[in-house]
Amino acid sequence: MPGTSVASPARNHGLRSTTLRALLRSALRSLGFPRATVSLVLTDDARIRILNRDFLEVDRPTDVLSFPLAEPADLEDRDRALFLGEIYISVETARAQARTARRPLEREVAHLLIHGVLHLVGHDHVGPAERRRMKALESRLLRELQPMARMARRPVRKP
Repeated sequence: MPGTSVASPARNHGLRSTTLRALLRSALRSLGFPRATVSLVLTDDARIRILNRDFLEVDRPTDVLSFPLAEPADLEDRDRALFLGEIYISVETARAQARTARRPLEREVAHLLIHGVLHLVGHDHVGPAERRRMKALESRLLRELQPMARMARRPVRKP
């Protein structure tokens, strides 16, 4: 089974892959999936638009897409080693959303990462009750993992 991974086809965008991987592992542990793994891909609007169009038939970029690969029945055994799926985050969209909300990029990426993980473990936000439940879980995880989320940004080196 593959381990939790973070990939970025372009430059890392200033985000630390080691910290993002640790954030993923901590979120999975907090959700009761200590042996589960996922793959995170940091991408751009052009790539995520293609994925959104091809898989969800929505021809525009989005902030995060999750592709669950585990069967719902597999999620019942939380101690099982299990590859849950893939999460794609558009760093371009995350940066724009962070700017609009006046929050750091690493906090926005942490939020999108947690949102993606929740989808992989079976949560959704189709109806109002589901939306409230998922938002509450996102908020709880962000509070729990906040110190780690702050470390997700690489320090800027002065020339």
